[in-house]
Amino acid sequence: MSTPKHSLPILNAPQFLTDPVMTYEPGAPAWANEIPTSINDTYGDPFIPEQIDNTVAKLHELRSHRAPLAIFTKAGPDEDVLRKLETVSDLDQVVVYYSLTALDEGGISFPDRVRMIKELKGIFPNTLVFTRPIIRGQNDDPATLRRFVEVAAEHTGLLVLGGLHDPYKKKRIEMPVEDRLVGYCDEADVRCFHKTSCAAAHLHDTSCWVHDLGAPQHLEVVAELGYEFAIDGDRIVLAEGTTGDINFLRMLTRAEIYVEDLKSNYNLLTIPTGERKLEATSSWFAWSENIDVCLDCNYCIIKQIEYLKKMKVQIGVHPTRLTQIVERAGRRIDLTSFRKTKLKASQPADARHLYENVRVAKPCFTHRYDAQRERSASREALPAAG
Repeated sequence: MSTPKHSLPILNAPQFLTDPVMTYEPGAPAWANEIPTSINDTYGDPFIPEQIDNTVAKLHELRSHRAPLAIFTKAGPDEDVLRKLETVSDLDQVVVYYSLTALDEGGISFPDRVRMIKELKGIFPNTLVFTRPIIRGQNDDPATLRRFVEVAAEHTGLLVLGGLHDPYKKKRIEMPVEDRLVGYCDEADVRCFHKTSCAAAHLHDTSCWVHDLGAPQHLEVVAELGYEFAIDGDRIVLAEGTTGDINFLRMLTRAEIYVEDLKSNYNLLTIPTGERKLEATSSWFAWSENIDVCLDCNYCIIKQIEYLKKMKVQIGVHPTRLTQIVERAGRRIDLTSFRKTKLKASQPADARHLYENVRVAKPCFTHRYDAQRERSASREALPAAG
């Protein structure tokens, strides 16, 4: 890794670093450094003053990580926060998704948000506009959609579409709105993506760990993590599990995951880790500190998740420590202790085995711009005119 542009100290380094599983394991196997990971994507915000020290400390511990690192934020400008972020500005794995909604969450105005995007872009070149969420009747009109694209065209060149979760964790955008936003991006020469994984894969010139699936990899790791499974062609079959298990094993093995008995639509993993909670969204393994301070958005899905809400909860561990926390006694998280499953009661159990059975599957745009990138690379390789 390159030397940081700045060498400012991490102020008030969080106490969580005293727990060894929250720190980097130098002897970890290669796969553990190749898990796409998000930082502090629960209640809170990674770039607010109350959480910035935790975020920066985690990024320092992830300095040797070789997969993209996702930051989701809608925080406003703060000079102290930006100064601390400069200490990790050399981490080219970081991809920042800035939620631009025109809803003024937390009293932060649209111009202030644009200023923050500009500031972040100067620190982390891979900063994108993220239209999460687009809500029917609130910010889905053509004029607002064009505002999002104009900001992306001027400051980032990239945009990710984001819908609003329904009670069953399905992100929804009206199809005409989605098509219109993609069309506006094409007109403005803004590269747009339906999923954050696709955008990160495009930026890092790698395969998409959500869509580019094939023969399963790392099967020995799947077993080491305590999963019981079978192989059916290029598909991994779990006897039972959660949507979180589907998400995590898909990014680990780069294969399709089929669950015979889907117990829950939560993102929780059923790896036997005792009291430690692990999560994986559709695109990212989560390493988060759930806190009781945030922008308090009225559409927040975290408040609907009974093991998070506004409580102080640690989610995940450093990815290089995953195998160390597996309890061989086999004590897994008790899914029956939760009041909800986020599964539709009207959907029969024999109709929910794959990700797309319980969530909204979106097309992959990772390779949509490959030809454009190749043309740009060819132009850059041409000798300068004499």
